[in-house]
Amino acid sequence: MSLWLAIFVLLAQFFAGDLDVLAQQRKIRIALPSMSLTDLPLAIAYKRGFYREEGLDAELIQIAGSPAAAALVAENVDYIAHTSRIVALAVRGGGVKLIFSHAVKPSFYLVARPEIKKINDLKRQTVGISSFGGTSYRLTKLTLENFGLYPPKDVALRALGEDSLRLAAMIGNSVQATLLAPDYVTKARELGFNVLVYSGDVVELPMNGLGTTDKKIREERDEVRRVIRASLRGLRFLHEDRGGSTAVIIDWRKMTPANAEAAYDLGVRIFGRDGAPTDKGLRLLLSITQEDLKLTKEISSSVVTDFRILKEVQKELGIQ
Repeated sequence: MSLWLAIFVLLAQFFAGDLDVLAQQRKIRIALPSMSLTDLPLAIAYKRGFYREEGLDAELIQIAGSPAAAALVAENVDYIAHTSRIVALAVRGGGVKLIFSHAVKPSFYLVARPEIKKINDLKRQTVGISSFGGTSYRLTKLTLENFGLYPPKDVALRALGEDSLRLAAMIGNSVQATLLAPDYVTKARELGFNVLVYSGDVVELPMNGLGTTDKKIREERDEVRRVIRASLRGLRFLHEDRGGSTAVIIDWRKMTPANAEAAYDLGVRIFGRDGAPTDKGLRLLLSITQEDLKLTKEISSSVVTDFRILKEVQKELGIQ
């Protein structure tokens, strides 16, 4: 066999192997509430190829709130990153479980207009929220109440929707403060707004994690294991490689290097390291859910979580 023929055969085998790998890729869809830094570990797993290395052709799509839960139940998506929605749906008997938790603390900072220097300056002012009810609303209330401001007596709350809309409202002075995620905090700082407090220093509350159906866990356990393993690798990478994580932020959120670094430094503290929420945080989330749903009986964590596969993956990766 000539040298060129040998090279041709090797290349053919190489590309054939690549095609086999592509053919074996399992298509999955993960719904995110927004393309924000709260789900950065999942973005890292996607951008750095961790899902692909697990044989998964992952698609990250944006579906907010109730439509995401409905899409999961209808099997239009395979996983959703909406912890509060997963928990509420599980309690209602929706046949879903929380299987992985990456944002174990609130992702929001209370940001105010330039004339507001401290939280007490918000008395008789208006604070923007995404909507009434649910985790975001509760988080705003708990943060303000920690400093002696009780809505609606001391502070008015106004529902405005997602971060970009609340920031625009603050620019227009229709609200004087709001909770913002790290990527929007960097924009607000550029505009001269003040960061008053990190809500995670006041309230320990898990924000985002992956949920899927009981049917998926039961019938496609290997796929769930691979999704968790890739996502956990993304979470570990976030903590261990600041430069690589910042590069993902620049690409994913289209931010300047300086803003991406600032957003990383603001955001890294919201993420856990092992893929599970803290006991304290989970208890608070279940208590909030119980109150929101007007339930008389306490919610057991076994009703809403299934971390058995996560524990197996933690052991595989040597995570204590």
